[in-house]
Amino acid sequence: MKRLLFLFVLSILIVSCSSSDDDDDENNGPNSETETETVVENAVRLQTNSTFGNILSDAKGKTLYFFGKDAKGTSNCSGGCADVWPIFFVNDLTLDAGLEASNFGTITRADGAKQNTYKGWPLYLFATDVAAGEVKGDNSNNFFVAKPDYSLMVTVAQLVGKDSGGTETNLTADYTPGDEETLYVTDPEGNTLYIFINDKKDQNNFTAEDFSNDGAWPIFNASIDKLPSILNSIDFGTIDVFGQTQLTYKGWPLYYFGQDQARGDNFGVGFPIAGIWPIINPDTEEAPESENPVVTTTTYEVGNSGASAYIFTGDGLSNANNPDFTFKRGQTYEFNVNTPGHPFLINSVQGTGTANVYNDGVTNNGASTGTISFTVPNDAPNTLFYNCEFHGSMTGTITIID
Repeated sequence: MKRLLFLFVLSILIVSCSSSDDDDDENNGPNSETETETVVENAVRLQTNSTFGNILSDAKGKTLYFFGKDAKGTSNCSGGCADVWPIFFVNDLTLDAGLEASNFGTITRADGAKQNTYKGWPLYLFATDVAAGEVKGDNSNNFFVAKPDYSLMVTVAQLVGKDSGGTETNLTADYTPGDEETLYVTDPEGNTLYIFINDKKDQNNFTAEDFSNDGAWPIFNASIDKLPSILNSIDFGTIDVFGQTQLTYKGWPLYYFGQDQARGDNFGVGFPIAGIWPIINPDTEEAPESENPVVTTTTYEVGNSGASAYIFTGDGLSNANNPDFTFKRGQTYEFNVNTPGHPFLINSVQGTGTANVYNDGVTNNGASTGTISFTVPNDAPNTLFYNCEFHGSMTGTITIID
């Protein structure tokens, strides 16, 4: 009897252990489901957009925006505007790699709410952007997608000119007294840019050679590869001003005003009287051509690599083999050649020999030692060439532009 009782208890224990093992296999075995780790995105993310490049977004991927009216660093969007453009605020900002905490700040709005800023520009979302990555709000009601690296920005504000006596006057877009908001271009931090009405196309007529008056109207230069969508990169260029580079817009050299002390100031439009130093925007007309244009000279040192290539150094080139050039009509280019046995020719047709030399504006064409000077005529063809008289491999293209 005892033996039967022992066998019964033993069978129960075996079944119990088997059931426990099955449970362990079911819950922890190789085919069981495991918990998925939750990924927490940073409060401000750096996203790549096919149209706008690098842009800022919130943790959910919703695009952030700047408002053109906020150049002074305070928010000018409230009430119904804030319903369409919700303010962005996170108390403890976490940032994607590539974003610097020093560029972010917080303001207290007139309504008492907190709002995050980037480089002084308050940040907003757009209610119509439903899905992550949408950028429907750019260039809408003076809102622009928030990029971390704008070269320039656009603002809309009342012009407040300050004349030579220090009197401030509200001005309209045509520089007459009046209350009116005007759209204009600033640097990335909201500092106003100006042109001088006595300048000519690509010609600074204000800055002294010793830069003694640069403090009054400092020349401005910046890379313009990251622009708000309202601006076109082809409208910008650069000029040399006594060894320094100055950015131009539609041919107009660009300046700051020394008496603009804070971002958003635009006092220069009234100095010394209204209209002498205008702002710029897409409505700005092309700068007028000078009756006596400034002729600049660009110089290259030219050597050779046997009979295979000319080697150029100067104006951004360093030992460049047979480079192509883009020259401007009216400008002068000098070639200090030291290529014995390899006469340097400017030709109308690419090839060896002297049958197609182009001599208009050229002095000493075909020299192998000495200086060849080329002042590009206004009627020069759009394409010329340089060639060695004897070796076809020593050649390059010269594109002529206005």
